Amino acid sequence: MSSKSKVFWASPNEVCYFDNPIRNDRKNMKTNNLVKTRLILDKILDFINSGDRVGIKVHVGEAYNTRYLRHDYVHEVVEAVKSKGGIPTLIETQGIGLSVRPVKISKNYNVNLMHRTNKEDHDRISHLHGYSESLMGVTLKFIDGDKGAYQKNIKIEGIHFKDVSVAAGLFEYDKIIAVSHFKGHPQGAFGGALKQLGMGCVATRNKFLAHFKGNLMVNSKACNISKCAQECIEVCPINAIKIENDSAVLDVSTCIGCLGCLERCPVLGIMPHPFRRNKQFIECVMDNAAAVLASFSPENIRYINFALDVTLVCDCIVNASVPIVPDLGIFASSDPLAIDKACIDAETNAPGLPFLDENGEWSEPLPSGVEKFGTMNKKVDPSWQLDAAFKNKLGTIDYELVKI
Repeated sequence: MSSKSKVFWASPNEVCYFDNPIRNDRKNMKTNNLVKTRLILDKILDFINSGDRVGIKVHVGEAYNTRYLRHDYVHEVVEAVKSKGGIPTLIETQGIGLSVRPVKISKNYNVNLMHRTNKEDHDRISHLHGYSESLMGVTLKFIDGDKGAYQKNIKIEGIHFKDVSVAAGLFEYDKIIAVSHFKGHPQGAFGGALKQLGMGCVATRNKFLAHFKGNLMVNSKACNISKCAQECIEVCPINAIKIENDSAVLDVSTCIGCLGCLERCPVLGIMPHPFRRNKQFIECVMDNAAAVLASFSPENIRYINFALDVTLVCDCIVNASVPIVPDLGIFASSDPLAIDKACIDAETNAPGLPFLDENGEWSEPLPSGVEKFGTMNKKVDPSWQLDAAFKNKLGTIDYELVKI
């Protein structure tokens, strides 16, 4: 792609008249961020035709995370699609794992984490975070099935992957709008439109393969069916495990890497390979994204990034902590690489925010002109994701920023 991609941008600033009584009119309400969401959507939703089935890809946030994208913004996307004659549905995929993980806080207080790994628990946290049909006016559908196994294999020539398991339910829609909360990520440096494609639109198998260097393995020294109730067989959603010669045998050709067997085995008879290094993880996620765009026409996808509450870690993390820069605004585009590059540039140009360290002392904020994600999390670099996306031909880093 040689020409510049348009990235529309709305400032996060809102105007309030300090009159007595406080009043609102058309002029100042056009600065309201929910109103600006509709205004910026008008710039990118001309691709929707009356009757189109439109999947609105969301991330509802993990339990006990309080920095996830507020449902109010996504409700504006829903209403904008309806105004164009489209038929919207919120769509999401399952995370890795199969069960909620309890953590004891005190004698009478436990918290349950990892709610986004199966339909029942994912539905519960979606409702708690406002992504319910009663509030949104549309249903939330898991496009990779109840346990992440509903997938379609797509052949590609990626940096690492030659085939990718894309969430099969994605292909039930005519158009897709990827709604992303722009923020940092502990392994990927940042999460935006590209990660919404490469992690949010694939089935569990390729989430797992992006994180780990290889398939799950049976630990023959630990596996002993006389010391268990064959929980691995019971929990496997696709029957990829059987017993041979008093030991579990795992069919890696069908295993989706949900980690259910590893979670349930009482004798630690299932082992994962080591985690991938961060740069390789990023490249794998961009391979995943390439498969999504190779199988679902890029011209039928639009992107909107909300660079608000920009934390150092992602919405999968429970303790997201405080924002590291001021709110940067709302971005929209038809190019996932261009929109993420624009967000990185905005994050770099913004001044950092101070925060309290573990000793209760205020830190010195990073100045404008310094890229914050890579500087604060020294194990990652945002350029790795942008470079891998460019290698996979996901878009262009050359963009024209259009203020609305």
